[in-house]
Amino acid sequence: MKGDTFMEVVADPKSGATANADKIADADDLKVATSQKAAMAKAKVGLLVATENAVKANTGSRAVSIDPQLQNSHTLAEVTLLQGTAFKKVTEKLD
Repeated sequence: MKGDTFMEVVADPKSGATANADKIADADDLKVATSQKAAMAKAKVGLLVATENAVKANTGSRAVSIDPQLQNSHTLAEVTLLQGTAFKKVTEKLD
């Protein structure tokens, strides 16, 4: 998020540097971004910590995406992991 504008950011997997950042304009994407912002406003654990926990619990995996969510008044992060050629989704608590 930049000011009042939501941005979709793609990071270079090797360097971690921002490879691309585009303003989110699509109505459905804005709805998702607003929901994610609400989840992070209630979160007590950051996304980096949640990602590190998921990777530690799944030896040999790399995190490829993370999505904060509100479910039943609880904040969660859905972390997508990659191990070899297999993807796996795990959930980490953020509250």
